Amino acid sequence: MKVRLLVLGESPPGLAESVARSLPWPFTGGSVESGGALVEHCYDRHRAQVDASRLVTLLEPPPPGWTALGVTGHDLFMPPLAYVFGVSELAGRRGVVSWARLRPEVEEPLPSPHLLQRLTVEAVHELGHTVGLIHCVVPDCAMHRSLFAEAVDLKLPEYCPACTDMLRASLGG
Repeated sequence: MKVRLLVLGESPPGLAESVARSLPWPFTGGSVESGGALVEHCYDRHRAQVDASRLVTLLEPPPPGWTALGVTGHDLFMPPLAYVFGVSELAGRRGVVSWARLRPEVEEPLPSPHLLQRLTVEAVHELGHTVGLIHCVVPDCAMHRSLFAEAVDLKLPEYCPACTDMLRASLGG
């Protein structure tokens, strides 16, 4: 399955391209493109955040064999949650992920290896949702739920054997 990474807003040079190169099977190949000004249509001034669910619906549906993932530095929320790292349409082949709350506590130049690792793990997580995977109980699986950035550090940018089997089945082998 090819991935169309859409950079939404300003981005550190090379960040999206590095994420794209780090994606595991079956998300190999694809493109990195500018996503334009979609974020502006989803910005909530009272919260000073972007409505992630609404943003996903503004992404153009990808053609067969592709999935679309918006990548942004804007802080995301999804009611009733105060913030999210990302959101996807379950089996809808569209999602979004943000690095706003994934940055390490220690200021490092962007893109830092630590941020790249976290963003890649969360991109793999959201891409899993786009093809129908749900949250997993295996702690180091990319599909395990993370409620804070340090929990992302405990996950790998890949799927556990059970999630891989489900992924193979959903993609037809």
